[in-house]
Amino acid sequence: MRAFLGRKIRFPRKMIGQLIKRQVTTSNRYLLCTIPCRSIKVDSTTKLGFPCTYSEEETKKILNTLNEQDVEELYKYNISKYRLKKIEGWRKKFGGFLSLEQVLELDGFGVTVLRKFYDSIVHGPKADAVVAPKVKEVKFTTPLLATQVAARVTSCVSLYVGLDYVTWARFKVTKDQPTALTGWNSYNISDRKLHLAELIRNVTHINQLIPEADVYVVENPPVAQATAMGSAVQTNINVQRSQLIGMLMLMLANRPTSFSQPHQQMGGDGETGGQGAEGELPSAGSNVFFLKQYLSARLFGIFVGNERVSAEEVVRSLMDRQIGPNEDESLQSVQSRLNIPVGLRIIYDENDRAEREFLGQSLLLGLTFLRLCVFKCEDSLKMFRR
Repeated sequence: MRAFLGRKIRFPRKMIGQLIKRQVTTSNRYLLCTIPCRSIKVDSTTKLGFPCTYSEEETKKILNTLNEQDVEELYKYNISKYRLKKIEGWRKKFGGFLSLEQVLELDGFGVTVLRKFYDSIVHGPKADAVVAPKVKEVKFTTPLLATQVAARVTSCVSLYVGLDYVTWARFKVTKDQPTALTGWNSYNISDRKLHLAELIRNVTHINQLIPEADVYVVENPPVAQATAMGSAVQTNINVQRSQLIGMLMLMLANRPTSFSQPHQQMGGDGETGGQGAEGELPSAGSNVFFLKQYLSARLFGIFVGNERVSAEEVVRSLMDRQIGPNEDESLQSVQSRLNIPVGLRIIYDENDRAEREFLGQSLLLGLTFLRLCVFKCEDSLKMFRR
């Protein structure tokens, strides 16, 4: 003990903070202790490699903006919606930021991104940031649904193709009226390893069951799926699903319908003339659209991590509320509201859990197509523009 008390205690010269001296009496010897007191600094430093400095006034302005403004208000600055969610999560958990560098601890924030964000706060957003923010056009379908075609859609059938079920939902679109669900149904595929001839027979039967509509929508299948090495069974399942989607959509594309055929002008002698510039519409087959993968899961909040979770809770909510996907959304059009008849709700309830799940996925798929591509609801579109 004596040997320890006789030693000199040295502290780093760069230690920041007030030094408090304490005298401790032990066997007539005095021990001098220096205890650093941590203080919160509001001035910018070069910690964590941050390459720029701001004045004390600018730093306070940035911190006040980060900690006090609503997240919706931060949207007008040079920052993406994904990163704003990270800031919102930090504020809910810790209450606020103590320094400019602390934001670098969040996922998705680098030095360059953060500097642009801070500069936009210091210098203020652009004059048109709030009134007319830059709109990023997103391609949702293949082929692209033209505006003049979208205006003519009065009915839609959305199909969800799983490993065991093919389910579909039919929607009726009426001007200035809520969208109506007019039917949904499913077809069970008993075998995941069907011979090609048997697969054709099943697809032909499914095609006969699917009701007529102006457009048909299916989720775009993945180009490739990871399978366990040597798993021939899983490979066959993936191949069969792709074959099923291809055959089915080809049959639907070749259905006779006036919607996908070009308008023809009548000549003076009553014969059919050529296509006029104003009457031109896409050629036959344009009634089939492939929706970008996982769009419906993202729009309705059932995409967690890299997986799609159950849609039953969302479907039940839609049945109860009879409105769009999110309760907080201001519905831009009456058409984006959804009307589900009582009879179809009973059909949904009478099915087993697996079939209800597939029916729900087909319902959400159709609603996603209508809201993003036909009605172009701004509240839904802005989720994919940043």
